[in-house]
Amino acid sequence: MKKLKELLEKKWFAYTFAASFAVILYVMLTHFEGIGNFFAAFKNVVSPVICGIILAYLMNPLANYFERKWFGRIKKEKSRHSLAVVTTVLIVIVAIVLLFVALVPSMIDSITVLVSNAPSYLENLANYFDKIAGNLSKIGIDASNIEKSLEESLYGFFETIPDNMGKVLSTSVSVGSSLFNLVVGFILAIYFLTGKESFKAGFRRLRHAILTDKAYATHTAFWKKCHEILIRYIGYDVLDGFIVGVVNAILMFAFGLPYKPLISVIVGVTNLLPTFGPFIGAAIGSFILVLVDPMYALVFLIFTLVIQFVDGYLIKPKLFGGLLGVPDAFILISIVV
Repeated sequence: MKKLKELLEKKWFAYTFAASFAVILYVMLTHFEGIGNFFAAFKNVVSPVICGIILAYLMNPLANYFERKWFGRIKKEKSRHSLAVVTTVLIVIVAIVLLFVALVPSMIDSITVLVSNAPSYLENLANYFDKIAGNLSKIGIDASNIEKSLEESLYGFFETIPDNMGKVLSTSVSVGSSLFNLVVGFILAIYFLTGKESFKAGFRRLRHAILTDKAYATHTAFWKKCHEILIRYIGYDVLDGFIVGVVNAILMFAFGLPYKPLISVIVGVTNLLPTFGPFIGAAIGSFILVLVDPMYALVFLIFTLVIQFVDGYLIKPKLFGGLLGVPDAFILISIVV
């Protein structure tokens, strides 16, 4: 390690590294297409590994909790850690299975019914537009062009669905590839969790070799704080999306709106996206409901605005403020900005 530090401090090493980097950069720019193909192939190879690292990082807090709280009395560290990893993996698998069993069949049924009933929905919507255009014409407003363009857009959208089945199939193949990467990544995540102490020790040795003791301490404190904030943010962002999705489902049941599982999942997932996520979820849900009955879409938009108001001004400041160590007022101000 000492020899490596001495090597890094020599001027000739820095000049050699800079010259080598310049040559590599020149080769990349002059062979851009070939380099692009190489990186595309490289991405396909390392995607499961990256996926495994991310999954291991997300499951690690849960494994640490079980290791500390459930198996803390076991003296042998290796046994304690292995039991925590096994428990974490089993809980994640059970949660995924329950989620699929509870939601996927109803979501598939909703999509099937939506597509099969599309012609009748469009006819009802056309009649609704006719009524609105008739009422507007009574007060001297000609809305026939707007009505015609809306109807053409909707009919055109549904007519393109059969023509785009090839794209749907190619997308399905892409999704299948992603699922394969996810499964392989999940298996790798188990190995990463099991051997995380070895990985951490190796990374610590590398950082010690590159950094001075003072820089090492500073970087360690910085990345530790970043890790704590990121894990808390991800955890409570998922919790917030889950709360919004469940409340949305309850209100849809209360008002008797159709496609409850499909729209509630869309709203919950899009709520994870910052700033524009809730608007995307509201737009998709409204589009689905307006095909059935425009009044359903209006009711949905009204209680969605209420949910987002409560979420943005009450729930999120409490969750992200107290748990990230930032005052609630600062979180509220940042949301408004």
